Amino acid sequence: MIKIQKRTAIILVFILLVALWIVSFLFPQLAIRRYMLARLHPISAFTSDITNMERYDMKYGHLYDVTRYMDWRTKEDVFVFYLKKAGPFWFVSSVGTGP
Repeated sequence: MIKIQKRTAIILVFILLVALWIVSFLFPQLAIRRYMLARLHPISAFTSDITNMERYDMKYGHLYDVTRYMDWRTKEDVFVFYLKKAGPFWFVSSVGTGP
């Protein structure tokens, strides 16, 4: 009985994580936070402020300003994210320090 409940709980947690991962493609702010988590910045993913700058570049996409996010390798603040939209899905196309 306990094995079945444990297995069911593991399956439900896995389904929840997959569902959250899929939902993160539907919103630009969540796409940026997913990018941060994938780059092993879990604290920044939850504490950073993300602002839509209402600018669009034909090459890079939509401009977003992000505060409190630092690249560990370069030790520099990264505060510019460009996102593109493919159908209903958002993805990070470029990251840097300025437009």
